[in-house]
Amino acid sequence: MDAILKRPKKPVVRSGSFSSLEPNGRQLPTAALALLLSTPSAPVQSCPVLFRLRIACPESFGTQVEVVSSSEIKANGVLSCAASSMEQITYTLPAGAQGNQTEGELRLEQFAPIPWAVAHTKAGSTFVGSAGRWRYTALATPHWDWRRSAERPSTGRAADLELSGGVFFVQLRDATAAEVKRSCQQQALSDAQEADNYDELFAQVTKARLAAVELEYLERAEEKLKLMRKQRMHVATGCGKEDLRRQMSWDLITRPISSDTEQPCPNTHCSSNEVLPGEILSITPQAVDAHLGPGSDRLLFDKLVEAALASEEGSVWPAGGKLIFSAFDRNQSVNSLVRTLEGAGQEHCAQMMLKLVEASETTYGGFVSAVQVNFHRDGESFHDQHRDVYSAKQRAGPNCACSFRECVGTVCYSLGSSRLCRLCSMFDNFSSLKRCGDSCQGRQEDRWLRSGDAMFFNARWNQNHTHGRHIEVPHQVCSLSTSLSPL
Repeated sequence: MDAILKRPKKPVVRSGSFSSLEPNGRQLPTAALALLLSTPSAPVQSCPVLFRLRIACPESFGTQVEVVSSSEIKANGVLSCAASSMEQITYTLPAGAQGNQTEGELRLEQFAPIPWAVAHTKAGSTFVGSAGRWRYTALATPHWDWRRSAERPSTGRAADLELSGGVFFVQLRDATAAEVKRSCQQQALSDAQEADNYDELFAQVTKARLAAVELEYLERAEEKLKLMRKQRMHVATGCGKEDLRRQMSWDLITRPISSDTEQPCPNTHCSSNEVLPGEILSITPQAVDAHLGPGSDRLLFDKLVEAALASEEGSVWPAGGKLIFSAFDRNQSVNSLVRTLEGAGQEHCAQMMLKLVEASETTYGGFVSAVQVNFHRDGESFHDQHRDVYSAKQRAGPNCACSFRECVGTVCYSLGSSRLCRLCSMFDNFSSLKRCGDSCQGRQEDRWLRSGDAMFFNARWNQNHTHGRHIEVPHQVCSLSTSLSPL
């Protein structure tokens, strides 16, 4: 008898219930079926997403991107973004390795590393750039050799960053002129912080504040200034009160008898030998006594030295071969100087200064916008050959923190020892003078200034010439250089 084999029937699934058959065809108990179906398989763990990085580049440049972190984050590719394009890459964390927050750095071509963090719990924080920020603009400019008065870079890059909602967005673009200036000044501030030069750091803090450098950088620099003051690093060599008291004495002044000299260009037709239309240079003997009364040159000399001795140490500081006496914050406006004199108990000196300012405005026109008080304490003191800076178009020294407004001239009053002032013609791009030949050296004059004399020159003369104080004998001189602005 032939055996007939039949294939077991497949389980039948009906809507709303489950049923099955044993191999012999009997239906499995419903409870047993439910037990079998509820037995779970091993779970598959997925890596949590840290953020999705989206980057957009302008037409002018592309970039390479790297995200680094102390955590073992993973990316689904290495990101490079071409000009005029947008790219995205996802970064993930190993399962169970989150903690309170994940932090790291974003590295973009030509930019300094940019810190970031992503919070995973309430104890963590999410930020980009610095704590508390979820939006930040990073700047990148070429290196600036500001200590050598190199030309400041005119172009740079900017990156606008935003980190929120699991998306890290980076928009690259060309930096604006104001951003380039701010980035360059931030670099100068950082460079100055690395050195131990109080005067340099003080100047760069002032310039950084004017350029709207980030507050966190300013605060770090100001903390270092405070530390340097505690260490008395703000009192430069020769600027201490004992040094001033010993050297800046009227009893030590010298008055050599000598004549003015000049060295014109041998070519009589050279433009440097001519007084061009609009140029004014004049020296008025005993102008201080004429404005303030007989003997006022010595009185004003003594009062200014007394005020410097009574002021806070650091109010006298070195610059360009000589010393400057000013307010402690180095503000050289008329009001700031008068307040400093009054604070030092020198009300009479303050009144003399105001009267001299008024006389200068009446005699030469315009109004006095700044007063620089220079101390020359010995025969090694000098004033660098220079032009006065009358507007922002001119370039001042790397540590000059003055705020310039357009001026029409300078009047300088000399007190104390006689001194030699050198006047030289210039042939650079700023000057309107032209060399008469390849070997032309221009014209040079040495003019003596006696105590109480006033020397005035206007903007047109300043454009074509430099001036400086070169004194070849031991001397004690206090000079007042007042800048005249147009009315």
